Amino acid sequence: MIPSLVLLLVGAICFYISTPHRLGRGAINFCEAGQIHTLDPDKMTWMQDIRVAMGLWEGLAQYDPKTLQPIPGVAKSWTISPDGLIYTFHLRHNARWSNGQQVTSEDFLFAWKRILHPSTAAGYVTMLFHIAGARPYFNSLAAHPRHHKPFSSVGVKAPNPRTLVVTLTHPCGYFLSLMAFPPFFPLNPAAMARFRTPEHGIASAHYNPRWTRPPYLVSDGPYYLAAWKFHQYLELRPNRYYWDRRAVRCTTLYVRNFPDTQSAFLAYQSGAVDVLSFVPPRFAPALLRQQRLHLRDDVHYLPVFGSYYYNLNCRHKPLNNPLIRRALDMAIDKQAIVKHILRVPDRPLEVLVPPDSIPGYHSPRGLPMDIAAAQKLLAQAGYPGGRGLPIFKFLTNSGAAMNIRIAQAIAEMWRKNLGVRINIHEEESKIFNQDVVHGHYDIARAGWYGDYMDPTTWLDLFRTGNPNNLTGFSNRRLDQLLHQASRQADAARRLALLHDAEKLLVTRWMPAIPLFQYSDGLMYNPKRIGGLATNIRMITLLKYIHWIQQPLPTVTEGRR
Repeated sequence: MIPSLVLLLVGAICFYISTPHRLGRGAINFCEAGQIHTLDPDKMTWMQDIRVAMGLWEGLAQYDPKTLQPIPGVAKSWTISPDGLIYTFHLRHNARWSNGQQVTSEDFLFAWKRILHPSTAAGYVTMLFHIAGARPYFNSLAAHPRHHKPFSSVGVKAPNPRTLVVTLTHPCGYFLSLMAFPPFFPLNPAAMARFRTPEHGIASAHYNPRWTRPPYLVSDGPYYLAAWKFHQYLELRPNRYYWDRRAVRCTTLYVRNFPDTQSAFLAYQSGAVDVLSFVPPRFAPALLRQQRLHLRDDVHYLPVFGSYYYNLNCRHKPLNNPLIRRALDMAIDKQAIVKHILRVPDRPLEVLVPPDSIPGYHSPRGLPMDIAAAQKLLAQAGYPGGRGLPIFKFLTNSGAAMNIRIAQAIAEMWRKNLGVRINIHEEESKIFNQDVVHGHYDIARAGWYGDYMDPTTWLDLFRTGNPNNLTGFSNRRLDQLLHQASRQADAARRLALLHDAEKLLVTRWMPAIPLFQYSDGLMYNPKRIGGLATNIRMITLLKYIHWIQQPLPTVTEGRR
């Protein structure tokens, strides 16, 4: 172990020396837990992509850095009709793109029309279904690409360049919060026009991804994209035209990623990185112990609005049988996973939505660990003692050794308790993502951080047709409950319907196995770095990051 750690430290130092990490005063190195998959706001679902997007773009609203409540962004103000259905946004006269052009209401219409086109393959397209006519428009495009409903049938109108009127199908208490989220960001149609490509001879919303790369990417947020060196770093610099330019105090922000979290931590320890967007799982127990002993003050860690779970592929036999899925859940000692492998204050979960996190929502009881009952379920399914079952293909993404350790422990529990066997496959992040999206797995590691403070941010993951439904699960009763809840005006009754939906998911259908609630955080020296704060949603607003006390430059321009 010691020699390997030494080699990793040497590698981190070499990386530190060979790359531009602090060229002049003011540069900050911010390290993500994984590589950037895309900078297309309409296609992103990974946390690291979303975090960068919030630095490059700004929606009608933005998040308050302290409360995370929606506050004016591109829209300086808005009004809401008494019935909660019509939102009228008034855009700032000084909201501008990074090329100096004015941001207009038509830019929002362009972006929302694009995300509602099936060819965009947007993971969060269903978020726009709160808007009147959006779902029928999307469905008509999917069914009849040449003869579909007009976009004018969707409840978004731009009466003038600085006014946007949005009509909802039903009141949505968190709609303003969605306005600060990437699927609702504007896009610059002029900058993207040269990259538009037809699909099967039909004009579509498909664009060559080069539009998201420098120097072509035009954004309207605190920063613009100055450089992107794949698998190494993004270079962000302040957008001189941003309406709130004075709030951006970082002259250069490097968003870095390393092959794995251990290498990233060693780079942080060496000084090559100023901020980690995570607390490395492997070192977390020791780091938290040092924090409790007041030996370090750079660990910022708390329970968050996120769940770690396993997706079960419900498309194919034999995992299309809920009896087998429930048996797999009940044969896992989740408490032992947390206590002996994670060794941090994560909470074992029987449910998907982290309990006690949403005011007014009461979590159901999930299935307890019960090996005898699990064995009985497996026998009922026709596989007593696991006989006749195939060896399941288990997928996890590379770069986090903890995922492998958890999978190995659960594999042994399933072998011992049920006679079920799995083959563990570790894949590079993008390949892993593609294989899961296309259903090339039996069981796959998964994790989700809530995008807004409502149970539907999890429950919609299992709705029929949701692009983020990676299990292939489809159930008419669940769809009905979610539909009824979306039309329910009484808040308490609505949450009760969602409680019933989650209860069925975690006690009867089990398309995913909940394992534990994430604890997560940041690592940075609070005496040197300001503008950061940990919060339950793990939203890190890069707009506000800045030096309080800068270290002296250690690498000169000539060594680049």
